[in-house]
Amino acid sequence: MHQQCPVKMTTSLPTLDQNQVHVWTIQLETDKARVAHHASLLSAEETSRAERIRIPEVKQRFIIARASLRRILALYTGSDAAALGFEYGRAGKPHLGGNSGLHFNLSYSHRMAKVAVAMHRAVGIDIQAIAQVSDAESVARLVFSPAEISGLLSRPAHERQLAFTQTWVRKEAYIKALGTGFSRPAHQFCVSQAAGDTDALRSDENNRLATAEWRLMQIEAPGGYCAALAAAGRDWHPIEIEPGILHKA
Repeated sequence: MHQQCPVKMTTSLPTLDQNQVHVWTIQLETDKARVAHHASLLSAEETSRAERIRIPEVKQRFIIARASLRRILALYTGSDAAALGFEYGRAGKPHLGGNSGLHFNLSYSHRMAKVAVAMHRAVGIDIQAIAQVSDAESVARLVFSPAEISGLLSRPAHERQLAFTQTWVRKEAYIKALGTGFSRPAHQFCVSQAAGDTDALRSDENNRLATAEWRLMQIEAPGGYCAALAAAGRDWHPIEIEPGILHKA
């Protein structure tokens, strides 16, 4: 299926229905005063992680990404952003304690971040700046399936960086939705490389029912980036949330 992703922009935060996945796009550049405010929202563990980052702009983007995630989740839970407590799965995927039923995932790359939020369904999201990999074929042979490698090599040379990144974000989004991290060999499942594909999971060696149990799609991304979204079930659609809502909160 190669149809346009059903994205809807909203100017106020809608109710998060069970058949929706809300998608937020966040810019990670801001002034120093705002960075200090964002830093005040982080937990001791997040602050410690930030302090270990030696490159100033990378540290700043980590702080803004994590604080923005907290502020977004606070809108849905009615909690104080700084008071939210995260628990972590075996592969490091965060989730909220308690029984809220809220699932979420964060990804960021360079100056942009994406957050996915859903009710009662696992989600994974990934955004990446279009890769400038000097030897995309060698990297692909480590993590791509045979069909994905063949598809990449069939592209003209000038298209391979984009094709590599499109494939990578789709695989990342699916792995993040599963919550396994790269302890799960990425070559064991296959994704479509077609531009704009809204049903991009092709097969999974570990789950023959994967294409009936999960949906994986390319989603809108700023220029110079690729993004993908995966979630459990087939009965959902994405809604793009206007990021200005966050500034009004």
